[in-house]
Amino acid sequence: MGGSRLAAVCASALVLAGCTGATQGSPVASGSSSPESTTVAAGPEPFDPCTIPKSAVTASGLDVSTERPDFAGITTYPGWKGCTWDGVAQKSWYYVAVLSSLESIDELLLSPSFVRGVDLKLSERTATQLRHADEMQFLGCAVALNTDDGLIVLDLQKKGSRDLEGEPCTEVNRHAADLEPFFPT
Repeated sequence: MGGSRLAAVCASALVLAGCTGATQGSPVASGSSSPESTTVAAGPEPFDPCTIPKSAVTASGLDVSTERPDFAGITTYPGWKGCTWDGVAQKSWYYVAVLSSLESIDELLLSPSFVRGVDLKLSERTATQLRHADEMQFLGCAVALNTDDGLIVLDLQKKGSRDLEGEPCTEVNRHAADLEPFFPT
């Protein structure tokens, strides 16, 4: 059940976002006091990972035909967006979720769901490798990096009962390096 693993990971990470994130926007009256006339001012939006060019996703070894814009209900959490793709092998053993948030790596690392790993260099950026803090630690790996507007997390997870056919951190590091040029600065 790969989806339930990602949902658990995302839920754990997003609990932090729900607790520490500021409300995006504020109610603005539009001249009448009726509830129907109240609007919410738009606040900043996180980067939409589904806007990464399909050619870049394919070149990285992910299958664009498996794109899932809201895998595990990530957009139900204010300030988060995500896009997920399977590896290209016919029976790929993993999928990669690219998640973005208005939060920071430091806020994400407050979550007990992740253990900080090594720091990485992606082009000129510093990224942090994350391992899951539970029994899933050997079934996936994540890379997180800050942008001027928030956070990007690439979370690679093994699919269901499939056998590991590689090392999750090696694979997610490769995808992170391939896709980094398409992330906001």
